[in-house]
Amino acid sequence: MSMRSLRIAIGLVLLLSIGLIPAVLVRAAGTTTIQVVKYASDGATVLNERTISHTEMQSQLPVQGDGTTTYYHQGPSFDANNLWDTGETLNLKIKGALKGTDLKDLCELVGGMSPGDTVKVMAVDGFAKTFDYDTVYNPSPRQGRVVVSWHSDSDGEVPTWGDGMMLAFFAETTNPDGLHVFGNEDMHQALPENRWHYYDIYPSSNGFTIKNIDRIAVFSTSSGEAVERQHADLHVSATVVLPQVGISLSRSSVDYGEIEPGEDSPVVGVDIANTGTRKVSVTLEVQGNDQVAQSFYERSLYIDGAGYSASAVIAMIEEAQTEGVDMQLKVPLDWDEEGRQDALFVFWAEAAD
Repeated sequence: MSMRSLRIAIGLVLLLSIGLIPAVLVRAAGTTTIQVVKYASDGATVLNERTISHTEMQSQLPVQGDGTTTYYHQGPSFDANNLWDTGETLNLKIKGALKGTDLKDLCELVGGMSPGDTVKVMAVDGFAKTFDYDTVYNPSPRQGRVVVSWHSDSDGEVPTWGDGMMLAFFAETTNPDGLHVFGNEDMHQALPENRWHYYDIYPSSNGFTIKNIDRIAVFSTSSGEAVERQHADLHVSATVVLPQVGISLSRSSVDYGEIEPGEDSPVVGVDIANTGTRKVSVTLEVQGNDQVAQSFYERSLYIDGAGYSASAVIAMIEEAQTEGVDMQLKVPLDWDEEGRQDALFVFWAEAAD
């Protein structure tokens, strides 16, 4: 067997699992009803409201999606020189062959929107996105309709589909591979700048795919003066301090250089600092640039002398403390794929007390 050199480069990224998350994750059921409310310009006076179930959406409103066309959004490019990825090929996020209800039709249940109005789509966990009139009522083909989806080809309807009801943009145009992608450049072109979604410095249209939607609020520019209703305002404030989960890394990248099959790389140390107010457990997720890279790291990577496992806790770190981990590659002797192998190392922190 010929011995061929490998050049290894790794990007390290920090992701946090924030909040009080149990060690065992239970898949939640999808939402089955949505409350739609229209507010006057004061943001408090209710002009109209309606609660509708997913079955009523199917029977009373036009259905969007044919159940066979698959839709995609786009995650961050992680390339500072190619933030928007006009080719729509990097880090695509498959949403599935979805069916659902146009957000516009849901707004119409409570009187609709007018130019200047906004609509806020909210999830059970409080995550929300706000959209302007033109985004909902006059979508460009590259954006497509904004759809509240209640059916996925992979899991069926809510509540069985745990991510539903989920927002997705049904892009009518396709990328060079023929995929219906609402990509980062589509977001750049179709939405106003104040609505663009970012992950750190990187644009990401995937941020609009709100899961488990249960509320939609239309904020009108109308005063609602015709409503015979009076109120007095009491403005209050409160500061709530919650325990935080946070970590930082001592380096942002690793280049292992050239390695022959059967050889070991130098040991590279990474210090992980607990920057939050909770004791944390840390795990490592390897995201290979392709299937070959994924296989390479799963077979070659060792953390503190132990073979890589995505479920293994690599560090337990007390508040304000720092722990180091040693990473090394031990390339199998029978590895026969030459060339550069890139990966992203994602460090997850979770509250452990």
